[in-house]
Amino acid sequence: MEIAGALEKIVGPERVSTSEAVCQCYQFNCFTGKDWLQKPEIVVLAENAQEVSEILKAANRYKVPVTPKGGAGGGGLGGPLRGGILLDLSHMERIVALDAENMKVVAEAGCSFFKLSQELFKKGLMLPIGGYGCGPNVAASAIDPSNGFGKTRYGPNIDLVEGFEVVLPSGEIIEVGSLAYANSDFGPYYRYITGPDLVGLFTRSNGAFGIVTKVAFYCLRKPQHWSFLAYYWPSHKITEVTRVLMEATAEEIFDVHLNDKWRFTLDGPRPFPEDCYFIVIFTVNSDDEEELRVKERAVEKLSGTYGGKCLPGIVEEHYLNWPTRFAGWARPQAELSPPPLRVGRPYTFIMGELIYPTSRLPEIYQQTREVCQKYGIWNSIPPPVFDGYPMKRQVMSSQTWGFSDSGDPGKVEEYHRCQAEFQDWFGKKGGTYQMKHPPLVPAQSWTNQPGDFGLLKSIKKLLDPNNILSPGTFEIGEEAR
Repeated sequence: MEIAGALEKIVGPERVSTSEAVCQCYQFNCFTGKDWLQKPEIVVLAENAQEVSEILKAANRYKVPVTPKGGAGGGGLGGPLRGGILLDLSHMERIVALDAENMKVVAEAGCSFFKLSQELFKKGLMLPIGGYGCGPNVAASAIDPSNGFGKTRYGPNIDLVEGFEVVLPSGEIIEVGSLAYANSDFGPYYRYITGPDLVGLFTRSNGAFGIVTKVAFYCLRKPQHWSFLAYYWPSHKITEVTRVLMEATAEEIFDVHLNDKWRFTLDGPRPFPEDCYFIVIFTVNSDDEEELRVKERAVEKLSGTYGGKCLPGIVEEHYLNWPTRFAGWARPQAELSPPPLRVGRPYTFIMGELIYPTSRLPEIYQQTREVCQKYGIWNSIPPPVFDGYPMKRQVMSSQTWGFSDSGDPGKVEEYHRCQAEFQDWFGKKGGTYQMKHPPLVPAQSWTNQPGDFGLLKSIKKLLDPNNILSPGTFEIGEEAR
């Protein structure tokens, strides 16, 4: 590409590549394969905001699309919808400031939560992030927010973000939220500025309004004592399960997670009680053991009130050595393949990352089961897995995994028809999605909120008249391509 020479002058030739092999690596994703993303034509690694600024100025001159990306060790779902430049921010990994007294931290875009958490732990602080691994990084989690561990009490990760440094499509570097006054005597102490909340403008934006280069967080004190408890219910008691989830959220229990029993049989059969179907795992924490026992008794009482029974032997395997590592089932990913979505074993997200009122869980679960039964998926071997978690504000996020041979076109088409029918029903209900980028969500995700969608497109046009940043983000169907 003609722009390659200009980019080499900005970052040096060693951080610019048009190699077919390099570009193809950035196209691939272990969850989605490579068919929904386009291969970038050029990969650039930036090391600071000034370089990002110059890269965007060059992209505007040459009218070349730019898509930001962080580390891909976790989901790594980011990638170009229209080729062009893939801007890799993984070299921007410094922790810029850590104010333990006021419980604030500022990190560059590509800083992993593993690196960040190690420094926070030393100060007695933490962030309730889903995985303290080397893959998840702070900017990606902010602009495409994951619903991390601790979401029952604290909500999605973005609820703890207080400020951004952003490079606008023009190349201008600005600070919003708490970083707007980071250089004052008080420092970055509060998300909200004198005017509107501009942090929210860049969240869930897929980098379409600007490239986030720094993120400021409000941190939490890391409790010294943790406890994990599991209770179970029979399949016809989903209404009781729903009440437990809602009341546990209202009591601000740190984390609650719901699965059906199939989630725990992925490695082979397990001896569950005959009436065990739904399993709820509770995480409670405290600063002293006496408080922890009180919280454990509260969980026991709540579960018992709605007919739940204690299920030993689950949490001991499911969470290990928290908070430096949890999810004992996690393992190196293998047998990667093209879509449908797949990782490790041949599982597919049939209904993925749904967001809806927790009170509507029985309705969502029933519709999922009926549609899967219609397409012959529900009774497959192994069976589909339901995975859900209530979040602050009485909102539920869930996904259903199925198991299929992605090499069988008939099976793949079956899954697609199943997804489409459910999505049509879910969209009409007003449901939304965590992963909201085209083409992973149906058009109805946008069309059921026409006022917001129109405003987003208008803002995009004003900020980015050449449409160079993550083009396709606020477009529908074939437009997104």
